Amino acid sequence: MVSITIDERTLDVEAGTTVLQAAQRLGIDVPTFCYLKRLPPLASCRMCLVEIEGLRRLQPSCATAVTDGMVVRTNTPLIEETRSSMLDMLLANHPLDCPICDKGGECELQDMVMAYGPRRSEFRDPKRVFHSRDIRLSPVIIMNVNRCIQCQRCVRMCEEVVGAVALGTVEKGMDTAVTGFEGSLASCDQCGNCVQVCPVGALMSFPYRYKARPWDLAETDTVCPHCGTGCQLTVGARKGEFMRVRAKEENGVNREMLCVRGRFGLDFVESRDRIKRPMIRRDGALVPVSWDEAGDHLRRRLAAVESKAAGGLASSRLPNEVLYQFQKLMRAVFRTNNIDCSARWSTPFDTLGPLLASFYTRAPLQDVIGNDCVLVIGGNVTEENPVTEYLLRDAARRRRTGFLMLAARPSRLDADARQVVRVPPGGEAASLAAVVAGLMPSEAFADIGVTTGGEGPDRLVSTLKEARSVTLLVSADLLRSPEARGALQQVTNLLRVLHLLGKGTSMQFLFDRANQMGAWDMGVLPATLPGLGAVTDDAARTPIERVWGAEIPAEAGAGLDALLDLCAGGRMGVLYITGSDPLIAYPDRDYVKRALGAADLLIVQDTFLTDTAAVAEVVLPAAGYGEEVGTFTNNEGRIQQVRKFREPAFEAKGNLEIFDFVAALRHQVLKPSTQGAIFEEIAGLIPAYQGLTQEGLGADGAFTRAALTPAAGAFFPAPPANPKPHDQLMLITGNGLFHNGYLSERSEILNTVADEPYVEMSAQDATQLGLSDGDRVVVRSAQGELAAKLKVNRRFPRGLVFVPENYRALRLNSLLRRGEYPWPVEVKLAHAAAGISPDTNSAAGPEAFGQGMAGGSP
Repeated sequence: MVSITIDERTLDVEAGTTVLQAAQRLGIDVPTFCYLKRLPPLASCRMCLVEIEGLRRLQPSCATAVTDGMVVRTNTPLIEETRSSMLDMLLANHPLDCPICDKGGECELQDMVMAYGPRRSEFRDPKRVFHSRDIRLSPVIIMNVNRCIQCQRCVRMCEEVVGAVALGTVEKGMDTAVTGFEGSLASCDQCGNCVQVCPVGALMSFPYRYKARPWDLAETDTVCPHCGTGCQLTVGARKGEFMRVRAKEENGVNREMLCVRGRFGLDFVESRDRIKRPMIRRDGALVPVSWDEAGDHLRRRLAAVESKAAGGLASSRLPNEVLYQFQKLMRAVFRTNNIDCSARWSTPFDTLGPLLASFYTRAPLQDVIGNDCVLVIGGNVTEENPVTEYLLRDAARRRRTGFLMLAARPSRLDADARQVVRVPPGGEAASLAAVVAGLMPSEAFADIGVTTGGEGPDRLVSTLKEARSVTLLVSADLLRSPEARGALQQVTNLLRVLHLLGKGTSMQFLFDRANQMGAWDMGVLPATLPGLGAVTDDAARTPIERVWGAEIPAEAGAGLDALLDLCAGGRMGVLYITGSDPLIAYPDRDYVKRALGAADLLIVQDTFLTDTAAVAEVVLPAAGYGEEVGTFTNNEGRIQQVRKFREPAFEAKGNLEIFDFVAALRHQVLKPSTQGAIFEEIAGLIPAYQGLTQEGLGADGAFTRAALTPAAGAFFPAPPANPKPHDQLMLITGNGLFHNGYLSERSEILNTVADEPYVEMSAQDATQLGLSDGDRVVVRSAQGELAAKLKVNRRFPRGLVFVPENYRALRLNSLLRRGEYPWPVEVKLAHAAAGISPDTNSAAGPEAFGQGMAGGSP
């Protein structure tokens, strides 16, 4: 520790602390422009100059490290004069167009001039003008370069945090200008973080432009609904109309950062695709009716199918309280454990449960990624959890955390990784088993190194052996594979081996849905109760039955796959779907359509008229995001409040109110039925949530806690040897950067950024097939075909074709067969696609798989 005295106040700080940071700890205000906590100091604006005893010149406090015994003054006549002069120089060329500038009312330059600026200017020369008109850099970002004060926050945020390098500077001195490449941001993430950190009105949000002023807005702090990172954001509405989203530097895992979906993708709340009134099917068509009519119809139909099976499917985008009440409705009222919480896979919870109970780390992501080594398994962090990627990059560059990547798809984070290992989709289990074998050779893993063959796992082994602490970040993308159970088993093996080797271990999932962790915790699973106890366990079931005053079936229910089989077999009486759209998300659209059509009674409770709602017998309009309160549990295990910022549209009712409505039709009552009381019941029943109160969640939320019990027993066996790679191109899917589900697809703003679906493949495969970037191509499988624009990626592995899953118009799941992943396909030019034989092989096999690459991808 070193001692520093600032304005006659003494403080002990850690070595390396800057004078500015020490002043902030003392609550002393030192003005800054170029400084941003997340960025390395630049010291270009000179607003934070201070006097230091023993030094002749004023020093920038943001870039001056404290030395023991240092004496600093922050508010002397010389400093005041210097600050005033700096502001006078900025104002000399700054256009004084505050009445029309979108930054008016929250402009840092305005605030600084009011606090420290001159009362009159000595400059009389004409103001410098770069451009007479604002420049539209992208569909969402517009720039007035004349207002720029050259702090370069935007450039540094883009390069050092986001990793996009879409902004840069040209010229020097007073002629310096920030711009995109050739006046465009076509290659950037469109995340708008540059707009967020701009202290003036140089970079602005185009969708928000000229719509409101800060003092017009009613702002609500809430949580992003798009992925499991759980970013906090502030929604601004004017007279009930959605206006904008911003982040706050002091709150949440994200602080001031958001991705494109979080900042620009919440306008889906204004979507025209709302379900306005309840609907029932008459003569083959959905007909709007009153709630009373819908209730009468449902009462008769529920009574008619009471003797047959019931099942439920809920979305992991719904709040905890809604999910908890849904599984309670199904178990206590419909008397079934046939429930699930994903429209894309059936969760192998027999393997997942022990993994969560033994190793899942409910702690801040910043702490978890502070370990010596972080291994990211599967998926594409850049596109699935963008803000998590920003934090990972920050850890790699500033905290020297060693990143290891094991995945089929390349991501931008590969450039910051020490090791990158490409594996074929579904090959994660074998590669992880090879790593386990290398760390702890045994008979069970004796031949894994030979069967996987690559040196990639060997490189991971050497790095893991050197690390003192290791974190595993596991993409939820692994769950879509038929080998999901084996992959999770090998993740468990790896964590156990690292634990036995005396290394500190942490593990978290990277969910692409906002409340997947909460859905599991709430027990929206066929074999698992709230709190992750088994439904077959009397000790877990009895306390819940006592609180509910209802008996819970003691046998495990059917997951999504089995639910659809029950439907297809004519054994499903009522299938109740809440906020989910399996007809667009589940692999094998034709099978899902047949299965849903074979259910005696299909009830869909949703905000939007989805494909699944369109084939239902009864459709119930539910409040959407921002129209009801609740909580989300993010990837970290952090529970945060989702707040209401608008009233339910048209005749929609809250999800909890609809559950009460349906229970009453079965002559039963769900108690409690209000959000606050349900939260209290959750906190009383679920061990990880015990002791939590809504008042205690605070601005940053609160962490759920789980007592981890080390897994006992033998290691899971190694998977069989990988089959020989396919000769055909193999289709994989997942999230794209701009869309990750049916919420984002209803955002008009996001659709202006990324309105066109695409097919991605390697440059080598494209060349071999005679294709070029931007070509219109047809992708054909044995199940069906689709057409989209080709996107050639030089870093993409050979032998793979990627199509994002979140474009409804593509109906990608029409190409897929359930139980298989990846899928063999052909790719041809659209005009040359006629007459393709389904047996024709396309392109070379993926010889790049299994190869390790130091320091990045090839």
